[in-house]
Amino acid sequence: IDLQVARSQAMAESREMKVLALQTIRSMIDEGMDQTAGEEISIILNALATEGTSRQVRSGANTVVNDYPDIRRQAVELLWQVGGNAAEQSLKGVLRDDTEPMVLSEAVYGLGMMEIENPAEVADHLVYLLRRWNAMPAPDNNLAYATLLSVERLAMSHDEIAASPELINVLLGIASGNYIREVRLKAIDVISGLRNR
Repeated sequence: IDLQVARSQAMAESREMKVLALQTIRSMIDEGMDQTAGEEISIILNALATEGTSRQVRSGANTVVNDYPDIRRQAVELLWQVGGNAAEQSLKGVLRDDTEPMVLSEAVYGLGMMEIENPAEVADHLVYLLRRWNAMPAPDNNLAYATLLSVERLAMSHDEIAASPELINVLLGIASGNYIREVRLKAIDVISGLRNR
């Protein structure tokens, strides 16, 4: 019943119903239901995580009326808490399709926090994301820092991450890019850690 309620709330048009869906799912996770219904929960969360990006509702003036970055960020947070292959695929889709830094930061951080099945694919998605953001005149410091934390954590258990020359090149772009000092120093620290593996 909880899954049916959450699904209906998530698919409703109003933002308030989507907030209720997130609250329902958070309660389900707190009660441990993600252990038995993780895949179904991930499907609902994927719909919420792509609300306004992959899943768009347009008005008569052809503007997107369901662009809710805060909803997407919360859905992404819950996705990585649920974990599993479905969540990993959803987070990689977010990295590919979303443009909102707070949503991307949560997705990158989440990939670093969960057990991933395809580290080489995750490395490719991180490279794609960082190439896009490093080229901007005012890149997002939080996104860069979340990515550095994720790479650092993933490299501990996945040699594919540590050995990716493309990933090291984009990390060098952070170290020498238009970021605040703390982010650039963290990039140097992460690169040094990758070299010592």
